[in-house]
Amino acid sequence: MPLNSQSLPDYERHLLAAMAFFLGRDSDAQARACLCMYLRQAEPRIMAQVRYYAHQISTQTGQPLEAYDLLQMIVESPGAVAAALPNLGRVHDDQPDVFS
Repeated sequence: MPLNSQSLPDYERHLLAAMAFFLGRDSDAQARACLCMYLRQAEPRIMAQVRYYAHQISTQTGQPLEAYDLLQMIVESPGAVAAALPNLGRVHDDQPDVFS
């Protein structure tokens, strides 16, 4: 999944360009660094959600499912996970997402 910093919304693209400039990176490399930093900072919140849904699936199926197993399933087979969690819902189900 290539990350193209030029596809960002205008304000964020300008902030990214300034950050990249001051750090001596190109904008795409800085975008990857920012995404990695955000994901690492958000890891406890993300994994709490993964643990919760692993528990939900375990309860439904009667089979134990560890959080990291569910995380791998999300990467490899998101459709199967969505089928196992039909009432999950999405934040942007009925609206276009500015980042899509």
